Amino acid sequence: MNPQLPPLNPLRVFESVARHLSFTEAARELHITQGAVSHQIKALEAWLGFALLDRAGRRLSLTRGGETYAASLTQAFGQITSATRELVTTGAKQVLTIRGHTTLFVRWLIPLVPAFQAAHPDINVRLSSAVEGVDFTRENADMGIVYGDGPWEGLRNDLLFSDALTPVLAPELARRLPSPCTTEALLALPLLHSNRRPQHWPDWIRLAGAHRGVAAGDMYYEDLSIIYQCATEGLGVALGQLRYLEKDLAQGRLVAPHPLVLRRPRGYHLVCPAARADEPKIACFRAWLTARARGTGAAC
Repeated sequence: MNPQLPPLNPLRVFESVARHLSFTEAARELHITQGAVSHQIKALEAWLGFALLDRAGRRLSLTRGGETYAASLTQAFGQITSATRELVTTGAKQVLTIRGHTTLFVRWLIPLVPAFQAAHPDINVRLSSAVEGVDFTRENADMGIVYGDGPWEGLRNDLLFSDALTPVLAPELARRLPSPCTTEALLALPLLHSNRRPQHWPDWIRLAGAHRGVAAGDMYYEDLSIIYQCATEGLGVALGQLRYLEKDLAQGRLVAPHPLVLRRPRGYHLVCPAARADEPKIACFRAWLTARARGTGAAC
């Protein structure tokens, strides 16, 4: 037994008392008597050598040290609960954790995952959303999907798909446009801009040989999913990543009236630490997803 580790039952009781600030509520939560709660708290305070609770009549409060200790215990028990839940749900399966943008997960990756799980029931794919790129030195992730030019030092990267950006909007808003659609008419509508990809619209406008300043009706958002939803609701024109919008375009929720598509090598890469690239679960998912991205069958 670790001599620095207090007995676990008193820790569990104290954490419950600290959350409720009540022996009665802690006893009810833990299905023990109030006397047992009091006994466990006294045992923990005796082991530590100082009080964790201030008892003033019927009022119960935490000491400064008790408050700090309780917060750490709540976090620790939460981690134990999470780890236990994951162990129970995955059993003997390997867990493959992938870090990436929520929009990419929702609009592109998640619809593909069921086929991988069916083909590889021994590997449980877990998705962890992030705004920034993945940092394998600090985060518990096996792989990541990042946007950029690549390659990145120390990482194995596989290009999944490159930029293919074109204006998209709701059918109702598109009815204001002439047929065929002209660049001038399109740019007269409100544009939906991404604060995280500020050069997308300027690059498309430059490629179209046009000029346009900031207009009063333009809107700016951090989240690409919000931009696409605003476009669907007819609030403006989004510059859409075609891989994200295949279903929306096919089902008519959005239309792409202008023929110009901004294509460039920059895109989304599947990355992992180079030293781990050949681990079976990582190599399997890498081969499978890159094959799917190319439109071919699974390759592992």
